[in-house]
Amino acid sequence: MHQGFINSEVAVRNTLVIGLFLGGLLMSTTAGLAQQTAPATPATTPDAAPADDPNEVICKAGAPVVGSRFPTARQCHTRKEWDQIRRDSQEALQQQQMERSYNTGGK
Repeated sequence: MHQGFINSEVAVRNTLVIGLFLGGLLMSTTAGLAQQTAPATPATTPDAAPADDPNEVICKAGAPVVGSRFPTARQCHTRKEWDQIRRDSQEALQQQQMERSYNTGGK
């Protein structure tokens, strides 16, 4: 009976050693792959749009629907339109916060 306990202890220890070895191997492999990939460089062609071009079209995923696994439609706007949407959202949020603090007496 004592021999069976020792065998199971050795088996657990061997499993842990193998797991640690495989984990280390996996991490070293992914680190090597990360080093091998070339860093992203900006396009240097004359046709490339500058990063702050207000007319550049940017598409973003729509807001997720709670309880649904289906993706929502992508929304595409120019950079200028996205900036305006962001400003409008911030202004609406600030307005709601001001109304709430005014209505509650600042409490």
